[in-house]
Amino acid sequence: MDKGKLEISLLEEILKMKGYENVGIISSGRVGTDAAALNISLAKQKVQEYYEDSSEIFLVIKSDPVTFPTSEPGRYVVIVNANDISCTGALPYGFLASIIAPPDTSFSKIELIQKQIHQQCLDLGISILGGHTEISESVQSIVISGHMIGFVTKNYYVPNKLTVGDKILLVGEIGAEGMGIIISEAKESIKRILDEEELEEGIRIGERLSLTEIANIINKEFRPVLIHDATEGGVYGALSEILAHRKVGILLNEEPTIHPVLEKLSKWLQFDPYRLISSGLIILATDNHKATQIREFLIEYQIPCSIIGTVTSEKETLKLKEIILDKPKGDEIINALRNLEGIRSER
Repeated sequence: MDKGKLEISLLEEILKMKGYENVGIISSGRVGTDAAALNISLAKQKVQEYYEDSSEIFLVIKSDPVTFPTSEPGRYVVIVNANDISCTGALPYGFLASIIAPPDTSFSKIELIQKQIHQQCLDLGISILGGHTEISESVQSIVISGHMIGFVTKNYYVPNKLTVGDKILLVGEIGAEGMGIIISEAKESIKRILDEEELEEGIRIGERLSLTEIANIINKEFRPVLIHDATEGGVYGALSEILAHRKVGILLNEEPTIHPVLEKLSKWLQFDPYRLISSGLIILATDNHKATQIREFLIEYQIPCSIIGTVTSEKETLKLKEIILDKPKGDEIINALRNLEGIRSER
């Protein structure tokens, strides 16, 4: 396609896909309109009704791109932004995406990405407020940068605090996003180590990245003091981020459990599964009583949940038993994909 903005006829096709129709939108994306306008008084009603709470309303804002290879970048860019919004206790409300594509990209590819964004926003009750699409030689592959807003009442805003004695929980599967990326990139090669049942299970886990709904439910029912989405750097990277500039540490009782499919992939491609990109996994902190309640509650949703450690007084220190774990130095998906390429080259 030609460099620059999409021509108007193509742009109009993209702008027809607006996700969920939330109340309070005065103006959203259309040709000739460069910004969205909201009536906050109407927009905030959704979160007030959800939490049954009339306390002060906070606006929450998030931005995150998708740059790693994935079969559904439009879907994933919505999910990773919505997950982070929900980790504050907020309900995701509106989304904007900037799509920058190289000149060899077809319109059908861009349209497919927008359809993925539209469908995921429909599923999560999020309105598409606008965005930007451009063809540029500045990129070699499609880059999508997502921008999302949400609302939360003051009483249900997650305080993001840790107190000595709090329990640390994992909700979801470690390395879910990374597992999906590896399986997608490996294609036929993956059948060398996974049987058909394992492959289907790995694909299912790799697609189950949205924890927006369950994060909001957990917050509504139990009000944990911290909810954090584990993304780049994996579970150990996320735990290290949580401890940055705090006067507390975390002691892990033992290595968290990983799925057998991820264990096979990590041995095959020689990467650390605990430092693999893990969208689809959230970390909670709460007191011991609530931790047990949350774990029992999630059994009904068939969502993996485990209590993995305790907050300690050792400042900014993440320990596995007596071993101090290193701070994150990037994501293991890079090593995994590099080693996968090496295996292909040997054939």
